[in-house]
Amino acid sequence: MQRLKNRSNRVLTVPHSHARRISTFDRTLFTTLQPPLMPPPICLILDWDGTLTTTSTLPLIAQTGYNLNASSTRPRDLPSWNSISEAYMSDYRAHVDAYTPRASERNSIAQELAWLESLRDVESKSTERAEAGKIFCGVGKGDLQHAAEEAVQQGKVMLRSGWDRLIHRVVSENGEVGIVSVGWSAEFIRACLQAAVRNNLSGDGKIVENRIDIERMDVRANEIIGGQDGKMSRYFEENFRGGAGGIWTPRDKRKVLEDMIQERRRGTENLVVYVGDSTTDLDCLLSANVGICVRSEGTMTGEQLDLERTVARLGIDSRWIGQMNTCDIGLEQDANRTEMKRNSLWWARNFGEIWKSPLFNANNSIDVCTASNVAKKSTESEISSVYLNAPFKTRSHSRGMNP
Repeated sequence: MQRLKNRSNRVLTVPHSHARRISTFDRTLFTTLQPPLMPPPICLILDWDGTLTTTSTLPLIAQTGYNLNASSTRPRDLPSWNSISEAYMSDYRAHVDAYTPRASERNSIAQELAWLESLRDVESKSTERAEAGKIFCGVGKGDLQHAAEEAVQQGKVMLRSGWDRLIHRVVSENGEVGIVSVGWSAEFIRACLQAAVRNNLSGDGKIVENRIDIERMDVRANEIIGGQDGKMSRYFEENFRGGAGGIWTPRDKRKVLEDMIQERRRGTENLVVYVGDSTTDLDCLLSANVGICVRSEGTMTGEQLDLERTVARLGIDSRWIGQMNTCDIGLEQDANRTEMKRNSLWWARNFGEIWKSPLFNANNSIDVCTASNVAKKSTESEISSVYLNAPFKTRSHSRGMNP
């Protein structure tokens, strides 16, 4: 027999052969072994419209151009926003009718991502239509900032509950936060968040975390150049990605996500968490270590419902974030883990459910997870009993239960 001591200083007496096997099962159990690594910092990447906000902000951005034109001494005859929206929907419906395989026949992730990428022409035409109509002629940075401030103060831009607490939580634990959007103005996005902080507006009506530095947040989206031509930026042409066009499709968003992750690693690994609400986020959700879908409380409609149905149709497992344990957060890059990750997502009703989840409060779930893994590997009931009953912790660090 051999006496071994675990991290809680509990002495266990087991046969020599069992002691050797236990050491093989989990090298985090005994004090003579190497201590566990600290958890990697989180790199939190968020979608904007419908994720950080509760509704789309695109009409508000467009209204900036219309308001500026109306106040001009020589206003132009602009196409209505309804006509631009209707033209977009007409293109979209025509593309849906012509595309094969149809939605009901697409049963793989690869097929679905190919469909989403095929919408590039529809999206690019919408941008070109707004440019041809010269909606954004003369619109500058100050105009977008003023429009964002006004929209936040008037409640036209509503941020989702818990947004400030989640961002503060990540940053306070040496993580980083960024935004990736197919929206038309990164400046508008940043100005909305700055206005929310200045006006102490939190998504749940509480005082916002005023320690959030929005200026340091990496916001990547398309941008209104304005000027006499009313043009919009082309992200991939301007950032030397060797591509063309703006951030228009899920694949575009994933490319931007990859850039952001690569720039942040600096030789260390990050736990990449992506949060989105629509099929435009699907590629990023599946590419991150942890992909979280936003599902508003009550009956889902629109893009959230479309994403939920798509995830179900493709056979992707989707569970509530509160059910997560540390087995689900692994950073392993082996083929089996990669395949499993691409078939597993999470969902949350608000950001509060995310920062209260085991993703940040992993104390209780870690022991269950490790014990479960060992029990599966063990063929000796005595070894399983010793392991499962020992009050050990597999990690010396915890993110804590309180924000």
